[in-house]
Amino acid sequence: MMIKKSAAITALSLIVLMSAVSGTAGAVPAGSNNKSKGTVPVEQKSPPVSPTIKDLIAKEYAVPLQAGEIKALYVNDKKSNPEEDLSVSYMPYRFSSINEAAQKLSSLTGNSLLIPAALPDEYKLQDVVLNPVLPKFFSTEYKTLRDQVKAKAQAAGKKVISQSLKWSDTETSITYLRNGERLNLKSAPAYTLPEGVTLAQLPGDQDENLTINGVEAVYTLFGPHHGDLKVQLVWSSADGSTDYTLTNTKNTAQTKAELEAIVTSLTAQ
Repeated sequence: MMIKKSAAITALSLIVLMSAVSGTAGAVPAGSNNKSKGTVPVEQKSPPVSPTIKDLIAKEYAVPLQAGEIKALYVNDKKSNPEEDLSVSYMPYRFSSINEAAQKLSSLTGNSLLIPAALPDEYKLQDVVLNPVLPKFFSTEYKTLRDQVKAKAQAAGKKVISQSLKWSDTETSITYLRNGERLNLKSAPAYTLPEGVTLAQLPGDQDENLTINGVEAVYTLFGPHHGDLKVQLVWSSADGSTDYTLTNTKNTAQTKAELEAIVTSLTAQ
């Protein structure tokens, strides 16, 4: 009996051993308190994902521009930028005071701010904005700048690259408001269109040539393709160095003669 019992125990032990061997690796028998034999989950780290063009552009603009800052950005990727364009952004100087704007303009360019002395009644100053004069996309300056930034991106092996630009010439914009009516006076350094480039006249626009204080001007009554603008008066300084534009909105009560009077009243501040 003792031999038979030992044989039975040996057989049972063998069955348990074989079951453990044939079972799932790392399995722990039910009711066991030995937790060290269990499989510990291991976190699988994904390979790093390369940032997209959109991510790279967002990173370049993560820090907002401050007043007076100018940034040129180039995307060195044919699919995203097939025309190889250069994107230029800036933050203008904005003032609610004529005197403060005039002082800033003088410090930037040495020029005086021209303002209308004979402004129609009830017009109130909204703001004075000083914008940098950016190179036109068709100009030699633009193409030279684009090629420089492009070469820099290619040399560095970057998909997106930016470059800070210096403030040079300045465009001024003075806006007055009256009962929803907006009167705006802009001035900017004069430029000559390259050969073969002309400014298009939209359907419905009506131009009239004028002479104001011995200076040639063009008075335009806008057609339906200019938003809320109704009229525009364009002229240049006597020496031809500065172009001026005076515009008013569709609900304006100003006549052509009254707009001309504003032009002749401009004084340096």
